[in-house]
Amino acid sequence: MQAAPRRVKTIYSVIASPQRLEILKILNVKGPLTYSALKTLAGFKSKKESGKFAYHLRKLVRQLLIQLNRQERKYTVTNLGRLVLNLTRQIEEQSLVESGKLYVRTSRQAMEEFNADKILQSLVKEAGMPVELAQKITSETESRLYKFQTQYLTAPLIREMVNSLLVEHNLEEYRHKLTRLGLPVYDVTQLLGKAGDDGGDIESLLHQTGKSVFSEYLLLEQIPRDVADAHLAGDIHVANAGTWGLTPDTIFVDLLSVRASGFNPRGRLSYAPIMPSPDNLESAITIISSITSLITREASVEIVYRNFLQYLAPFTRSKTKHELVDAIRRFLDQASSQLPASLHPMITLQLDPYLKDDSGRDLIEKVLDATLEAYKAVVGQVPRPEIRLLLAKLREDDSRYLKDATSVIFAGGRVAFFTSGQKRSFLGINPDVLPAELQGDHISVLHNLSLNLPRLSYDSNQDETYFRAKLAMLIGVASDALTSRRRVLERVMKKGLLPTLTFGSETVSSDAMPLIMNLVGLEETLANLTKEPSMTMKTALAEKVLETATRVAGEKSGKNERLGVAIIEEEGAVRMAALDSDKYGRAGLQSAGRQGYSLAPRLTPDDFQARDKIEYVKKLADGLNGGLSVMLDASSADLRGTYNAILAASADLPFFRVHRSVSFCRNCGTKLASDSGRCKKCRSTATTPYSTAE
Repeated sequence: MQAAPRRVKTIYSVIASPQRLEILKILNVKGPLTYSALKTLAGFKSKKESGKFAYHLRKLVRQLLIQLNRQERKYTVTNLGRLVLNLTRQIEEQSLVESGKLYVRTSRQAMEEFNADKILQSLVKEAGMPVELAQKITSETESRLYKFQTQYLTAPLIREMVNSLLVEHNLEEYRHKLTRLGLPVYDVTQLLGKAGDDGGDIESLLHQTGKSVFSEYLLLEQIPRDVADAHLAGDIHVANAGTWGLTPDTIFVDLLSVRASGFNPRGRLSYAPIMPSPDNLESAITIISSITSLITREASVEIVYRNFLQYLAPFTRSKTKHELVDAIRRFLDQASSQLPASLHPMITLQLDPYLKDDSGRDLIEKVLDATLEAYKAVVGQVPRPEIRLLLAKLREDDSRYLKDATSVIFAGGRVAFFTSGQKRSFLGINPDVLPAELQGDHISVLHNLSLNLPRLSYDSNQDETYFRAKLAMLIGVASDALTSRRRVLERVMKKGLLPTLTFGSETVSSDAMPLIMNLVGLEETLANLTKEPSMTMKTALAEKVLETATRVAGEKSGKNERLGVAIIEEEGAVRMAALDSDKYGRAGLQSAGRQGYSLAPRLTPDDFQARDKIEYVKKLADGLNGGLSVMLDASSADLRGTYNAILAASADLPFFRVHRSVSFCRNCGTKLASDSGRCKKCRSTATTPYSTAE
């Protein structure tokens, strides 16, 4: 029984030495450490002090406060050592509290005596406040803090107190600069609870928390105050706010340029391999796989590989179809494994067999056939494919490929169709708003910004002229937002934070960066403004609205930039409708069957029998220079009906995506019918639907 008190007494005598206690603290924070590294960090730098250091180290080892891993030759803190450190810290803190002075637990997890000068320094340095005003706020903060009946303060609490005083004194501009970014404890707990249920992992959890911080930073610091206010009010919506000031939305990569020059990174991309122009199929696949692994970190929405067929065609002469399918399948499998939907952008392969190429039509058709077969195989194995195909509208003599594409959609693949020769993303973005002299091989597009049209119509009291005047003013705000975003991204690129875009073999120039704004709720707007709800009146008014929008956007465009107008599927429609319902009490103005405002038109196969509706959609496509993303809803059609619907849509529309609802089992990955509530294979009820058009 007496051995225990002696043991405790010995431990206390060991840690009574400040040098030994410091060694213990260093190992707890920095460890495991080698003998020489620990000696340097502990301050024993000269040879004369080696004996002292060895003496202190033996004392700690003998009392089992630290131990040596003989295989790694490194010292670590034992559980007993950590317990002693925790008790020591508690004793130190309590002694400070008992002293009657005011102490602060800092962000470095240390207790320091309260010093009001640090508040003054923070106000001047961080917020840019004049010294005289900062002294006044500091004095008032100090007075309030000393009234608290608390054992100790925390740095966040002091910051909150300062910010509260700034609000009271109408000093909002300083509060924005001084505010602390982060998540409440409750929100973090909710994220932890939902991460697994949503199929996420630790990486996605960290990604979400980081996006939350940068969303706040964007609204407080990166964009003009009137733009932030317009977003918070619901006049506009900034989508993907967490990455809005860090990465472009959509990147177009021309693979013919890659085929000609290879991939020759430089500067900050020294960790990436230098690859010359490909001379065989294997090297061509390796290059595009390497680019994918790098560039997926530097876009938030989509990466479009243009001329995929022409890129591979020259290297397929001696390859059998089976070898070609296997090679493309390897690329698709590798790209799919890098693309959890919550972290990375979608990958789109643009397949246009009608573009001229020296390889010849037969080789291009060979690659198209192999790509469709490889993609269908991947779709059959991946529960929810994150790679999309963008297929040029096929001609009548290419019906075999159209049948293959239709069967891919029925298997759960994601396929969109576009007019041959055009540039499009899977979402429908058209980057050709840039003048010819600014067009480049690789283009970044900024488009995550939406305008709330119904709100303008509510405020205009069915006055069409007044509505269009207010629309012109709102486009001015959106123009300022996108222009400031471009400048922010230029600074990000100069700092090397987007190394593939900045230091890749073909730099994505900020001069070739189209800015596209999205119109939300056009259908509700037309219904609210049109006194005679005929299709003719609706079409005429829609043309006027789009003409105003594109004209004003063109006028707002600068010398080296072009503003485009689009209607595509982007987040924000639900938020805008909810805010307007609260503000105007007009929930009934939302489109029937939708949770939020309308976005891109949705057509069914039967609609192609009603020419007035098709003509209306064609007018929209003609009036929107930034893109119109039409959705062809074939969810109720069979395989033949879907094929015929795609043929009909191809004759009338420059771009459309095909929607079918597919479900998969989160337990075993089996594909299911859209209305399946239980997996037919494992009987699990954990089923998740997705759309082939998204």
